[in-house]
Amino acid sequence: MVVIGGGIAGLSAAWQLGELGLTDVVVLESEPLLSMHASARNAAIFLPLEDSLNAVWLANRSRDLLDGRIGTSWLSAQGVTLVAGYTEPLDELRYAARKYGVFHERWGALQIETRLPLLASGDVHHALHLPLGGVMDVHTMLRSLEHWARARGTRMFTSARVSSLDVRKGRVHGVLLADGRSISCERVVLATGAWGSALAEPANAPLPLTALRRHLVLLGGEHMPRWNTPVVWRVDDSPTYFRPEAGLVLASPCDETPWDAGIPNTEPAALENLAIKLGNLAPALVDAKVQRAWACLRTVTSDREPAVGGDPRVQGLYWLTGLGGRGMTCGVAAGELLARTMVGLPHPLLRNLAPSRLL
Repeated sequence: MVVIGGGIAGLSAAWQLGELGLTDVVVLESEPLLSMHASARNAAIFLPLEDSLNAVWLANRSRDLLDGRIGTSWLSAQGVTLVAGYTEPLDELRYAARKYGVFHERWGALQIETRLPLLASGDVHHALHLPLGGVMDVHTMLRSLEHWARARGTRMFTSARVSSLDVRKGRVHGVLLADGRSISCERVVLATGAWGSALAEPANAPLPLTALRRHLVLLGGEHMPRWNTPVVWRVDDSPTYFRPEAGLVLASPCDETPWDAGIPNTEPAALENLAIKLGNLAPALVDAKVQRAWACLRTVTSDREPAVGGDPRVQGLYWLTGLGGRGMTCGVAAGELLARTMVGLPHPLLRNLAPSRLL
């Protein structure tokens, strides 16, 4: 079988397929190196709690899988603090936390000001602190997944751009590469993020996927947080996040602009929006200066839940996409689910994530 895409999703799927005894797996990555796109351009925040119950399960299962193989070295667990100007968004998140046993603490205005002095005089007064969240070592995660997959027999090829799928009579027969080579196979996994639907279109099997541009900004200045300060993520109607990063601050205005599948540029208006949001959230950062800014892509489905499983229209075509910026947090478990469905092993979450729901 062929896995198209060598990011967190594709590597996780290849590893788990090998764990289940399927060793004749090839990973094709279009770039010169593995994991160059969304997997390498994200904020590396492990967020164990959000408003999607599916994502909460995937996040915590991913943690279990990684802890079981490499211990806790992949995560700096300084915590993630979800903040809001009013209680309703946090009340909804507490339901998910209780359902899946996500350890959390509820903070009021005094605790916020004491533990997060950068937020003093800001406009948030309610918080849920997640001690088991934090910042991931993306390099360690990705190289470990690559090593585990190769150890199980997976072959990986970079600079191998797939131009089309070989689909005949409703069944996968292989893939055609841009350099004219072809690879015969019975099953193909589309773990290509924003590029997947374009590959499936000629076979009349696209999914409703949208690529969204989001900005990340490194800020420097006088009032920088300590290295072990929790990640701060605002979850009300003015979403924003920031975290410490090597003496600086890594922040995002959580913007979402539809974007064609390609390397996104940066937009000055997004940086202005971030300045306004941070001025309200963390007034101590208002004078911070931009050191670097870039944009990344988040691929979402029409219902904002991942698509994991077989396509009902083409035999042998599988999807592992739509992680929507949660790839580093949820991708390892999503790869496990994909592998399970490919060998016929059931799991209750697969119904929620099946691509057929989007058709």
